[in-house]
Amino acid sequence: MANSWKGRWRRIELRSELRSVASTGGTSLHVGYSPVAPDTPDTPASPNTPASARAWLRFDCFDADPHWHVDPAGRNETHPLDERGDPIGEVFGLIVSALPSLLERAGADDSVVADAREAAADAEWTALLREAECAMRHRPAILDELDIRQLEQRRSEKWHTYPRDVLPVWVAEMDFPIAAPIQAELRRFTESADVGYPVGLTDTGLAEVFSEHMHERFGWRPEPSRVEILSEVVQGLYLALLAFAEPGQGAIVQTPIYPPFLHSVQETGRRLVENRLVVRGDRLELDLEGLASCVDAQTRLLLLCNPHNPSGRVFSRTELDRIGEIVLEHDLIVVTDEIHGDLVFDDRKHIPFATLSPDIARRTVTLSSASKAFNIPGLRCAVAHFGSDRLHRRFGGLLPRHVRGGLGLFGIYASIAAWRFGQPWLDEVLPYLQANRDFADQALHERIPEIRFMRPDATYLAWLDCSGLGLERSPAAHFMQHGRVALSDGRLFGAGWEQYARLNFATSRPILTEAIERMAKALGR
Repeated sequence: MANSWKGRWRRIELRSELRSVASTGGTSLHVGYSPVAPDTPDTPASPNTPASARAWLRFDCFDADPHWHVDPAGRNETHPLDERGDPIGEVFGLIVSALPSLLERAGADDSVVADAREAAADAEWTALLREAECAMRHRPAILDELDIRQLEQRRSEKWHTYPRDVLPVWVAEMDFPIAAPIQAELRRFTESADVGYPVGLTDTGLAEVFSEHMHERFGWRPEPSRVEILSEVVQGLYLALLAFAEPGQGAIVQTPIYPPFLHSVQETGRRLVENRLVVRGDRLELDLEGLASCVDAQTRLLLLCNPHNPSGRVFSRTELDRIGEIVLEHDLIVVTDEIHGDLVFDDRKHIPFATLSPDIARRTVTLSSASKAFNIPGLRCAVAHFGSDRLHRRFGGLLPRHVRGGLGLFGIYASIAAWRFGQPWLDEVLPYLQANRDFADQALHERIPEIRFMRPDATYLAWLDCSGLGLERSPAAHFMQHGRVALSDGRLFGAGWEQYARLNFATSRPILTEAIERMAKALGR
């Protein structure tokens, strides 16, 4: 989808392309007649394709002077689009509301107009329009040509925490530019000075878009009415601990774990019930027997992270089913952080925990956000989905809404743009991340073979076992002092993981290469 896209429903063909005309340019959408029969697979057009195969409508969503054409190759009746708003959204609004009449005006055949009339009720047509709009809004992702000087000017935590001579490959944010639909949404807000209060959260449509995205990606359709919009997944962890466990009651955590899991249990006065993952080869595995035995009468919650941070594990259906059995046996509530669910490699599948069974769903709180997969953590927006009205009421009755803090327009609508239109960008980013993972694995094996690379199934984070280096201090501290490269310190992820470090490989290949070279030089290699 980098530069062009084409799709067809019956005899109606849609085609988008990037175009430049005079001093402006942008994406154009052609709506035409396909001479290929509806039940015939896509084949290249014949040299003898009749004239009726031409586009009957063309929508030029240019940066300046956007407009659209009726019968562009004939009488070329031209109409403006509103460049002050969202021309692409305006185009698809026209297609949904008026395509049959527009085709009639363009002189399309009666059979094509008849197809257009039937399209409105067809799910495949709706899906095709969605795919076309994603293609229209997409621009090729810039991944391997990052300017480190520009990165150093960023004010985010990743690039602003350490001195400029330190190369940061630690906190979980990507270095890549964000997807074009998100950029366009933010630009519209700033250019129109639209930075007022957001409308009521239930009126934004974010819950519905989250449900659509979960259904498209994972076959799960969460109920929008049981979605709460939060500022971040970490806020959801804290609130869930306060809502579903009393002080001193237990919450199970699988270490090593994203540090806020540990902080949230400690700072809310709940009791940490630790179930350590087990190292097997170059992977961390769930200790399911240990999980079953660590639950006591005062354990109320299981905090799950899947895909798992920092190991990158995507838990299998067999593993999740066994967790589900333990949950039901001990009447536990599950709070599951699935923020990395879109970042899965090697054709693996992320399975939302709430999809295991109706009984499991009723006791599951699912936390998610567009922030990790689409690289917008600073916009502060997440969702919590409750598998039952009982859980939802208990959570909602915990604190007055304003105690949680408010949310801004940017985060809400950037999340909507990400989930609705950002998939083509993510489809370009994921193969690059997977290649970076493989590169880091090979480069570390060649340059520092003592480091065991825990090969992740998902995320853009690699868990490094540095115990073979025999360092006197933590690996992260050693590489910082001697190599001027910042990794996440394994000590933060739980007791017993002091000789580990976490590497963020969501950067360009040249920057990742430099980070590994600095690590090697820090060891005198």
